Amino acid sequence: MRLLLFPLLSVLSVGYAVAGTDATQLAGVWQGKLGNADIVACFNQAGADSSSGSYYYVRHKTPIQLMQKTGQSSWMESGGTGSWSLGTPENGHLDGTWRAPKGGAPLALALTSVSGGGTENACGSDAYNRALESFPALQIGKTQDFEGKKYRNLRVADVVTIELQGSGDGLVKVNQKLRAILPRKAEDLADYFATRRRYLSSMGTATEDETSAEPVFWSSRWITVNFYRWAAGYGRNGIMLDYRTWDLRTGDEIQLWDWFAPKSADGGLYRALPERLQKYLFKGVAIDKECRDGYKGEGQYRVSLTANGIEFWEEAFGTGCEQDFVIPYAKLGPFLTSQGKAALRDLGGI
Repeated sequence: MRLLLFPLLSVLSVGYAVAGTDATQLAGVWQGKLGNADIVACFNQAGADSSSGSYYYVRHKTPIQLMQKTGQSSWMESGGTGSWSLGTPENGHLDGTWRAPKGGAPLALALTSVSGGGTENACGSDAYNRALESFPALQIGKTQDFEGKKYRNLRVADVVTIELQGSGDGLVKVNQKLRAILPRKAEDLADYFATRRRYLSSMGTATEDETSAEPVFWSSRWITVNFYRWAAGYGRNGIMLDYRTWDLRTGDEIQLWDWFAPKSADGGLYRALPERLQKYLFKGVAIDKECRDGYKGEGQYRVSLTANGIEFWEEAFGTGCEQDFVIPYAKLGPFLTSQGKAALRDLGGI
């Protein structure tokens, strides 16, 4: 489940900066032609320093940002792929010219108003976004290698998982659970579309969260996958690392903390170290004075499998005070619950 976060994003001033054309007339959603291609365009309300808009080809439905600096007449496409020169709208019609960055024959722009801007930032409106928000197709990545084992990424919108390549009933079950992470219906993508609209209305770009999924540990018995998400516009508070582990013999997902402590009532991914384990890990560790006095990490740790043992790593807050420990598998015995002892009894499985 995606965490609820409070945005740190500073919304930019957007709209159409006046440069020979009335900004209030241009703001809104338009449709028509760029050359012979059907397009839909939008321009946000006027801002003080810069102006934003967006457009997409009806055939491809991939938004392209338009930006105009105050005092300039042209609108520049993101990536420098082209520029727009626009006339003054008349009776709901807007004409202009598209030019390539390296010259060549210009293409005519002929647009008709779909909806006026009013007080709304048009690029975040239903009129502009409705056609962009159909359920996206499954994207299948190329086969990748992890220490001689093969997998590939599966993606729907900004949700990514992996598919393991191999045989065995347990692996088949794990793949079923990994695929179940993907969205299945439009309602599952409400946050995804809301993020895109927020950025379209503020900057004219369909920004998405940065996401990935990859194995970080994979043995004959266990696999751990890191699901990474950096929510757009939330800074450090938007980073989410979700390490999930499965048993490849049974297909069951494993909560590694249950190997060291009774099940947590809230099922949290981060937990405080059990007292005995904490004393063992911190024996001989020198803590800097500034970390003793001011650190706010509160000792919450994640657990993950590594080739050399179990790793305990503290939730990071960018202070440099976080602690990270690895206990070799052979030394884990005194700290394990009965569930943990049963899981690691066959060390060859690691």
